[in-house]
Amino acid sequence: MKASNIEFKLPKPSYTITTLTYLQEKYPKQKFAIIMGSDGFQNIHKWKNAEAILKDYPIIIYKRPGFDVVANSKASIQILEAPLLEISSTHIRTLIREKKSIRYLVPDQVKKEIEDQNYYASSLENPS
Repeated sequence: MKASNIEFKLPKPSYTITTLTYLQEKYPKQKFAIIMGSDGFQNIHKWKNAEAILKDYPIIIYKRPGFDVVANSKASIQILEAPLLEISSTHIRTLIREKKSIRYLVPDQVKKEIEDQNYYASSLENPS
């Protein structure tokens, strides 16, 4: 697993399918998967080219309280067995927009970068 900032270099708006297609073209020998919370997975059908994503890429799902995983026959799904935490990126973005503290929810360096760059302060983010 490797973190990447590749989406910052791609055209806006940023869609998951665009990122995956770019990565697959650039690194044809690599296999890519999506890691997401079960809250996001419930909305994946709304994503651009959702059927292609579900057909072509494995999805690793982190269960979130109150969001059951409904299996999709077109998807290769793996449910991650991990402790359930009441933290989500959606919640963190909401706190930022409401000018509330995200201390202890993200590493200090991430908090500083978000504040320095004014990420998520006013716009509603589309996670797909």
